[in-house]
Amino acid sequence: MESSSTRKGFIGLVGVGLFLLSSCAGSSSYMKPTTERTPLMKDKAVVRFMRPSSFGFAVNINVLDGEKTIGNSVAKSQFDYSTDPGRHLFIASAENQDYLEADLEAGKLYYVFTNIYPGVWRARVAFEPVTRGSKYWDEVEKYENELTLLRSDEVELKIWQDGHAQDTKAMVAAYENDPKKSEYPKLSAGDGR
Repeated sequence: MESSSTRKGFIGLVGVGLFLLSSCAGSSSYMKPTTERTPLMKDKAVVRFMRPSSFGFAVNINVLDGEKTIGNSVAKSQFDYSTDPGRHLFIASAENQDYLEADLEAGKLYYVFTNIYPGVWRARVAFEPVTRGSKYWDEVEKYENELTLLRSDEVELKIWQDGHAQDTKAMVAAYENDPKKSEYPKLSAGDGR
């Protein structure tokens, strides 16, 4: 017969393990820690991709701007992407692909959350743009202070991109041919700050 103290010890150990798993931050060989945010410039827009959840911490989500790989969305972290203003198609790739059409204005900062969900074989992803009046509009500063700030390792990302050029072209083509593409989330110029 199991003693009460053994059972309590086991339950305590399970509780500690679950706590540690829920607070885990991920890591990626394509992303490096940094302490500097990307400065806003008059002729560029900045998109800050944030992943506040630790769910699926071992799974990194590839984020692309069209066919260009721009970073990994890593659990409990954020990264900035400085780009030309205008229209962009952002792609998040996991078990599925999610797409985000963005119309970016120079000198503005935009926020996008990458949310992770259980999939059949691995994690699924969904973009959630922070738009005026959305639930995260007034909360992004809190997340900026809590999440690990990363920067893309351009050399490593280029190597990955070159080895997956056919895959990225196929993702863009899948979006272009998707009869439901109007249902994907959007980020408008007015959503910048």
